[in-house]
Formats: sequence, structure tokens, C-alpha cells
Amino acid sequence: MGFKKYASIAVALMAISFLSEFSDFADISKAWNNATASSVVKGEPPTAIYHAFNQNYADIENYACGLAGKGYSHLQISPAQRSNPGPEWWKRYQPYDLSVIEGLGSEDDLRQLISTAHSCDLKIIADVVFNHMANLDGGEDFEDLSKYPNLTPEDFHTNLSNVGARPCSINYSDGNRDSEMNCWLGGLPDLKFTDNVKTIQKAHLRLLLDLGVDGFRFDAAKHMPTNVLNEYINYINQQSRGNAWNYLEVINDDDTIGEDYSWVAAVSDFVLYNDMKEIFTQDGDLRSLPAAALDDSRSITFGNNHDTMRALNVAALNPYSDVTDSYLATAYVLARESGTPLIFSADHAGAPFIKTGVKFRQIIKQREKAGAYTRENILRAIDDPTILLMERGTEGFFIGNKGIGTFDIPTLDLTLSTLEGCYVELRNNFSVAIEQRDGKKYVTRWGTWERGGIEIRGRDALYFVRASFDQCQ
Repeated sequence: MGFKKYASIAVALMAISFLSEFSDFADISKAWNNATASSVVKGEPPTAIYHAFNQNYADIENYACGLAGKGYSHLQISPAQRSNPGPEWWKRYQPYDLSVIEGLGSEDDLRQLISTAHSCDLKIIADVVFNHMANLDGGEDFEDLSKYPNLTPEDFHTNLSNVGARPCSINYSDGNRDSEMNCWLGGLPDLKFTDNVKTIQKAHLRLLLDLGVDGFRFDAAKHMPTNVLNEYINYINQQSRGNAWNYLEVINDDDTIGEDYSWVAAVSDFVLYNDMKEIFTQDGDLRSLPAAALDDSRSITFGNNHDTMRALNVAALNPYSDVTDSYLATAYVLARESGTPLIFSADHAGAPFIKTGVKFRQIIKQREKAGAYTRENILRAIDDPTILLMERGTEGFFIGNKGIGTFDIPTLDLTLSTLEGCYVELRNNFSVAIEQRDGKKYVTRWGTWERGGIEIRGRDALYFVRASFDQCQ
């Protein structure tokens, strides 16, 4: 009893000390949220996430274990709830009834997919849409707010003098985030986070967790208050006993940056995407790498996603004019030390080196956990705007060529690198030797002992991992 008494006093004194550093309730609330969020146990970060975009659960089940064999640790599914009916992918992001699993498969279909994925150590991330409900009438200015199951007009932001009317339009550059929080995304009725709404949405999270889901992506998170998202993340962590891994879609604009939300959970890194977009296009210069990025090793990184693809969006966000440029950006994402790569399903199928990059990342992560030195370092041994050479400590390296033609040099001095020994290219299965010669280090074997230097075809990427030297004999 004495210990409990003094422990309680100590906690109270710590709380007083904590609160005394802040001048108003807003500061206290934000600081307390930051402190409590950072203390919550999180699930293990993914090695790489495969985005099975808008695909039926039964179809995904047929290839799920094959993804695990390629090096993916997680698979992301599209929103599972009953949605605005229709074949268009974007209608899946318009919820109608969060209590029902429907559209890409039944509840049983999803349970079976998760069971199959877990049998081969592949985890499932479920996309959830909590900011808004469906635009069922097709108009943008008015919606009958009484037609959604278990919701009432009081659960929505609406014009009080004309219930069901859109109250305002979003302004992304007015210097505050009020309209982002309270106005509708186009014609999508914006939810208030009343007790009723939070009860319904937590029940959806619990339904998916009970089916075996291992984490969540929160769509349109920048239109939701951080305290509500933090409440949901804490709820997930409590229900999953800290084993879930979650992230938030936060698209930067003049009023919102990723750091506004990264204290809650990992966020999508559009800073990295936008900088890579400039670097990997035709006039870009790979010598300007590393690309700018959010200062968070958890951030979701991608060379392409469904928001940036012109083929999916008339109003795509900063899309590539040549999709193969985005493939090369994805190759870079997979070679990087930082970030959590999200690989769009079409990109996985579109370039063979992306599959190799996933396996490379898995191998390097495994070696890092075993204590090997795997630090990222972009090497300046090649002075060419189309060539990227990156080492991952002593354990591997990556070469990308965004030029059209083959890049071929007979000699490559790697004295300033940590690389040395024999390395094997994962896709083409040829070996490379890096050895000391007269006080320097050179590539002395490239495929055969008859040549050194490097050779890489145009629009290609190569991934090498350290091997025993007898593989170079």
C-alpha cells in the first residue's frame, strides 16, 4: 500500500511538471497527445507493402502466398465496407454502410484471404474511409442525409438552415485548416465525429480486426482531426495488443504538411514523391539525389499510387507523363534505407526489376537485423545525370539507368565505398567482384573475369547482394 501511495504522488508530480511547461489548454492537449502516442506499442513496420488495388478478395487469395515468396511482408486491400454501387474504383471510397462487408467479396471471402495470407506470413492492411459517406445522387450541392444506416443528419456537417446542403467548399491555401475539416470533398457528405459516428467506425475497425486484419490505412486523413485519429489508433493498438501497423493518407497542400499528422502514425510521403517526379523524368538529374523526404523512417514511400496515375484519375496529382519513369522511381524507393515502400499492383507487374527490388529489400532488412552494416550511401563514383549508384553498407548495392541507351564503362573506382568482395545480381544471377588493387578498390569482375567496370542497359535497374567469394570463381 505504501508503494502505491508514493507511486501515485510521483505520477501526480510528474503530471504537474508536464503541464506547467505549457501556457494554454491547446498546448497541453497537443503535448499530452504526443506523449501518449509515442508511448503506445506499434506493430513491426512492413518490409514492403503490395497494394492489391480494387481487386476481389478471392482473386487476391490465389496469389497472396506468391507475394510472400517475392519478399513482401504486407498486402493492402481496398475498402471493405458496403459502398456506393457501381464498377468505378472511386465508388469503393464512398461508404454507404460500415457494418457490412460487400463489394469486393463477402465477409467469408475476406476471412479466407486473411487466413491464407497468414499461413505464409503475409499480413493484411485494410483501407478504411471514415471522413465522409457516399454521394449517392451524383450531385455536389445536396444529399439526403437520412438514408445512411444508423446515421442521422446530426452526424454530418451541413447547412443548418437547409439540412442536407453542402455547407462550404474546401480552400487548400487560406492559411488555416478549418475548411479541410468542416467542408465536403466535392459532393461527399462530410462526417462530424459525434459519439454515434465514432461508435460506428470503431465497430468497423473491430469487425476487421476480428477477421484477422493486421493494420489499417486511413483514407483522406488530412480531413480528419488529429485527436480523433489518435483515438482510433489507440483503440486499434488496444484491441490488437500493439500488433497492428497503421498509416495515414496525408496529401500535402498549402495548409497541411505530413508532420501535422506524423505524430499520430506513419503518413504517406508526398514530399518524396514530388521530388522524385522532378528527378526521374527526362530532364531530371540523378546526381541531385537523395530526394527530399519527410523526416520519418516509417513514412509510406512510393513511385506511383492511385492518386498520381493519370490512367485512373482525370485530376491525378502531379502524374508522370511516362509511366516507366515512375517504375525507376519505385526502384529507387526499394533501394533506400528509409521509408516503407508501397508498391502499386500494376507497377509490380509492369517492370521486372521492381520484383527484384522487393527481394533485395527483404534480404538487406534481414541482414540488418542480424547486425550487418547496411547504411544507405549514394556513391559519386559515376558522374552522369542518368546513372544512380547506391551502396547499402557492405551488404549490397543498387544501380539504376534512366537513360535510353546502355551505359558501359570498363573501369570503376570504388575506393571511397564500403563495398568489397563478391556480389550477385538477383534478377540476372551474375557475379561482380570488388577488390583492392594498388591501394585502391575497383570492380575487377563484371559477369566474367574478362571485364571490369559496369554495364547496364537503358531504362533498367540492378540489385546486388553480398555473397561468398567462391561465387565469383
